[in-house]
Amino acid sequence: MSASAVIATMLLAGCSSLNADNSATKTDTIQLAQTAPIPQVDFRFSAAENVDLANQNKLSWRVFYDKPSTGADATWFDAVKHGDLATVTYMVNNGQDLEVKDTGSLNQTALGWAAFIGYEDMVDYLVNKGADIYAKDDGDVYNVMKSAVLGKNTNIVKKVHMLLNDKAPVDLNDQTVESDGETLIMVAASNDRLETVKYLLAQGANPNLVATTKDKKMGSYNQGAYSYACSRDLVDMQKLLAANGAVNHRTGKASCE
Repeated sequence: MSASAVIATMLLAGCSSLNADNSATKTDTIQLAQTAPIPQVDFRFSAAENVDLANQNKLSWRVFYDKPSTGADATWFDAVKHGDLATVTYMVNNGQDLEVKDTGSLNQTALGWAAFIGYEDMVDYLVNKGADIYAKDDGDVYNVMKSAVLGKNTNIVKKVHMLLNDKAPVDLNDQTVESDGETLIMVAASNDRLETVKYLLAQGANPNLVATTKDKKMGSYNQGAYSYACSRDLVDMQKLLAANGAVNHRTGKASCE
């Protein structure tokens, strides 16, 4: 065999070896991508932070950390509530429906939960994947901004406010959106979300509106942002509202009595 023939044979053998190695690498990569991550056992935020967000005295119907999720999509919602973005991403890549409802709670979607709990990266991911920003739940949520305002991550509030405004201008003082006439600033003030109230004020929210419901059994009856702050002894919220021209409609001035 000539020298050139020998070299050609060696090159062909080398190429075959490289192709085999590349095929093995691609197979390993695909298998790696299809391997489910180890589920996150703990919640991303501390117990104290979770309790501050929702507890038996505040938004008790949105407590999410005291027991595992239930229902057909319990695994999905456990991942969302724990802030387990790796598992959420894996499940989406494997066909998870973003719009399924948490039937063991208030029929929230994953985006609603993430916005409420405060997982900004998860909100970004779900929105980028096409999650419905107008998804409702059975607890008076009518879009993702309401979910975010109930929570305490103001960055999420700002982001989703922009997203909604891009679709249609958001009137922060529209009292026909909720059946009891509450506005987002009332919701934020009642739950002591100081930074969110600051943001809403800067965006033109009127702090002196009063809920329109005539049903005395409703918690929002005869309540405005300032009266909420008084009835719940939220001193810093009272100061913030007073500094921005709010008054207690029950007293006619910036005071609780």
